[in-house]
This record gives sequence, C-alpha cells and structure tokens, in this order.
Amino acid sequence: MSQDNPLDVDQALRLHIYRFWCEQGRPPTVAENARACGLSDAAALAAWGRLHDAHLILLEADGERIRMANPLSALPTDFRVRVGRHWVFANCAWDAPGIPAMLQQDAVIEARCSPRGERLRFSVRAGELLAEEALVHFALPFRQWYDDLVET
Repeated sequence: MSQDNPLDVDQALRLHIYRFWCEQGRPPTVAENARACGLSDAAALAAWGRLHDAHLILLEADGERIRMANPLSALPTDFRVRVGRHWVFANCAWDAPGIPAMLQQDAVIEARCSPRGERLRFSVRAGELLAEEALVHFALPFRQWYDDLVET
C-alpha cells in the first residue's frame, strides 16, 4: 500500500478494522491493524486519529483503542448480534440490524429494553428483519448524536 496518500491508508486500515472485528469478534489493536496494512504503529495510530476526527470510528479517551466502528461496539451493550460464529455488540437498536446488513448475512439480534429490562429477540434472514412489532425511541435528534456519542 502506498503511504503517500493518507486517504488510501485510512481506507485500508478502516476496511481491515471491520474485517478483523467480524472475523475475530473484537476490534484489532493498533499493532494488529498496522501489521496487516504494512505500516508502523505510529502511522496506524495517526490514521486512527484521522478516522476518529471524521466520525468513522470512535476511539477511547486514550486514543489507542477502538470503542466503536459503527455499527459495532467494543464494549458490551444491550444489543448483541450473532453473525456466523461470533457474537458482537451493536451500539444501539438502530445499529443492531445494521450489522447483518453490512455483512449481508443472516443474524440473531438480542436486545434488552429499558427501563423494565425486557428482552427481545429478532432474526434477520435473507435481508429481512423477522420480528414482532416493536417501537424504537431515540431521545435525541440525529444532529445531536455526536455531541456525546457514547451516551446517545
């Protein structure tokens, strides 16, 4: 990969993040991401910073670990998705069906709804969400989500 064009570097790293995460069930470390793309850790970390600034991934406060790569969450949430042999976490109810859509695979989605903690289970088969009727409420309009993405 040419390291001359930061956009090419960023795109390659981002693609590897998604592939690794979906194959391993967790996000890559900066070293794993750098090695896969033939970069130094410092170059990969700089690219992660650019991806974070562009809202394409969300880094932890230390800037050295991936917390989110929409629709995936590195931290446990109330929205688990089984695709293939791995369970992964989605950031929210909106992102949960986005995982099988992104991967173009069947999936099982388990969600715990607040405030009563009620558990819901849905399936996605051949691109169709199979579920009983449900309502999803977003407390904030989309334009405010990045004001505090973790709490949204």
